[in-house]
Amino acid sequence: MSNGTTPPEQLLGALIFQNTPYSKMDLRPNWEHYVEWDGNTVLWNFRELPRRIRKSIRIPVEITIWTEKFTDSTGNKQYVQEKYLDWLVIGYEGGGGM
Repeated sequence: MSNGTTPPEQLLGALIFQNTPYSKMDLRPNWEHYVEWDGNTVLWNFRELPRRIRKSIRIPVEITIWTEKFTDSTGNKQYVQEKYLDWLVIGYEGGGGM
């Protein structure tokens, strides 16, 4: 719900980024060129119930995680930063006269 001053697309984007299961998620350079749309109706299970998804979008994101590599002789843990490609998928439920 818009608070009257912040555009809804900004609020939605903030909600998605705040609730990502990753410690850090970024948009890759030129991400817009790799977005995929699908207009085929499919069933997705959400909270153990089937949902009719009429349109979906797949957005490439770059995930950053910190992985423990080893513990040195003084007991200090050493971490390494790893980045990899993943996908944020959003499904639009309903529509199409239903």
